[in-house]
Amino acid sequence: MNKKEARTLAINHRDNLDFGIRIIKSKIIIQKIEKDIRYRTAKIIGVYAPFGSEVDISTLKHQYAKFAYPRIKEDKMEFVIVDEKTKWIISKFGIKEPKNGKIVDKEIDLLIISCLAKNKNNYRLGYGKGFYDKFIKEYQPKIKIGVLFDNYELNFNEDLWDIALDDYISN
Repeated sequence: MNKKEARTLAINHRDNLDFGIRIIKSKIIIQKIEKDIRYRTAKIIGVYAPFGSEVDISTLKHQYAKFAYPRIKEDKMEFVIVDEKTKWIISKFGIKEPKNGKIVDKEIDLLIISCLAKNKNNYRLGYGKGFYDKFIKEYQPKIKIGVLFDNYELNFNEDLWDIALDDYISN
């Protein structure tokens, strides 16, 4: 199936999960992430501000690492370290983004990416803008992990420019 068809199926699957069930499944995913040695040893972790029915990783905690969040500048994704001084805005896509902070694109040890679905070749299905693929190609974070509900897999065809992730964490 093509990615447009897969995207429709995956969004419907995720949106139709009961809100309370999504919260429980998100907590399970967070527990798995926090136990993962790749997470525990990372110094700079790229994460995302949950949007819509995405896996909610907003309560992730790490005693020693710094979290960096994406923002889109001139159709390009960059990751910014956030702290208590960070100002937030809502992007043109309706996503919460940091307005200020240090850009750390080349320093990310672990990148945690929201996924609609995956395929058998470990390719991620996203919203179709290609921001993550372009970022990964240019900056090559050491480890790229997708998070998704129910280990949701669809048989979609990846494109030549798509980049497979290293691993997935699910409930």
